[in-house]
Amino acid sequence: MKLNFQTIDENTRNLLPAGVYEYVTSPRWAGQFLVAEIDPEFADGESLSREYDIPYEMELNCLVVEGRRKDVVRYAAVVVPYGKRASMNARVRNPLDAKEVKLADLNYVTEVTGMEYGSITPVGLPADWMILVDSSVFDQEYVIAGGGLVNSKLMFPARSFKEFPGCVVIEGLAKE
Repeated sequence: MKLNFQTIDENTRNLLPAGVYEYVTSPRWAGQFLVAEIDPEFADGESLSREYDIPYEMELNCLVVEGRRKDVVRYAAVVVPYGKRASMNARVRNPLDAKEVKLADLNYVTEVTGMEYGSITPVGLPADWMILVDSSVFDQEYVIAGGGLVNSKLMFPARSFKEFPGCVVIEGLAKE
């Protein structure tokens, strides 16, 4: 890997939005998350792998969905390995107790999270959002996700997801 992952402290604070920084520097997560600065031109999974020699298997895609049932709206981050698509069927609807699920409005997501388009991360999301993670993510010891800003990436143990509030591990969430 050609990325210089560093501990998250005052020197690397500018690489993360406030909510992500607060989350990863809380005593609960001390030392588990590392951050690296990247050229935003290479933020995409394929470009990131090619430019920085990152194994595809370590990379994650995160998208935010909105589930609705009548007037109740719930949000969730859906996390799948890079190169896979999320199965937006009952595997997502059921945990959200939703009749319909669609991609969340990007302006809403960026406004609420302080994150930038192209670097939405499952780390440091609003407490009432779920995090739906494909079970194959745990095939890796460490994973790499967006840092919340397009000029950064986070690396952390995959097992950490199991401790994230609102996390649900789902078999078969990812599909080719």
